Amino acid sequence: MNQAPFFSIIIPTYNRAGLLGKAIKSVLGQTFKSWELLIIDDGSTDNTADVVKQFDDPRVRYIYQTNAERCVARNNGIGHAGGKYICFLDSDDYYLPERLSKIYNELLQRHNPVEMFYTGLTIEKENATEPREGNYYRGENIFEIIVVNTIHSQQVCVAAEIMQEYKYDPQFRIGEDMELWLRIAAKYPVNYLEKQYDVVVLEHEDRSVNIMRTNTGAEQLRLYHFIFTDAHSGKKISNKVKAYKLASSFHSMARFNLYRNKRFEAASAVFKAICTDWSSPWTKLRINVFLKLITFSSIKGIQKIMDVG
Repeated sequence: MNQAPFFSIIIPTYNRAGLLGKAIKSVLGQTFKSWELLIIDDGSTDNTADVVKQFDDPRVRYIYQTNAERCVARNNGIGHAGGKYICFLDSDDYYLPERLSKIYNELLQRHNPVEMFYTGLTIEKENATEPREGNYYRGENIFEIIVVNTIHSQQVCVAAEIMQEYKYDPQFRIGEDMELWLRIAAKYPVNYLEKQYDVVVLEHEDRSVNIMRTNTGAEQLRLYHFIFTDAHSGKKISNKVKAYKLASSFHSMARFNLYRNKRFEAASAVFKAICTDWSSPWTKLRINVFLKLITFSSIKGIQKIMDVG
């Protein structure tokens, strides 16, 4: 009987045949060898299946599903996972060779706890790379750390028994990972592993979230209205942090509307951001933007100001 892998790595993918190969190669190139790779094809219409078939390794498993978005794809992968710990990777990103080895050594020192861990990452844009600290907001409230910091699924490693208990909520397309981490943190420890930047996230125009084509602020606002209720573990977040995140959502909505030359909608969103978090360091900027919007200043000029915030 084959021994169960230590790590299960889940890659959800949709029409990313041109990028997927690099992600798969980065897992095959890991210095730590006890892993399985589950590629969940979310109904791709390109040659994704052919790309996967090129890799003749029994640890690589291809699972096709009808298109249902990445939450369902990741949940599907979790259901098929046989490893002790579950990690994630997006099909347009990749691991550096020591990714799994470094995490394994940390887990070994801690006696393989039933916990969730996350690391920093490296951003690659236009052939330049920059390590990004995972825990740049340092507070004592883990729920606030999760909400203020963007902890991508690629950054986490979670004990499999936790992931069998908790799943992604398919009703959310933005912030679905944050919502999941909050629920996990209500029951299990969530720890940051320092000085690990071995996940490389590619910044490119075709990423699934793009301010030019997606009203991310509206989706974020819907998410926050869900997690900031007494029925969710997000209730343990301070009113100050809640105001900051809600105002940020209105700010994003304003940017989205500015790029569509919707002056009135942008002004309304900026006004709501100001009123929601008056103490924000962005308040002066937002007041300036609001005044320019209602006095019919150049939209392009206002876009440049908003992009700073």
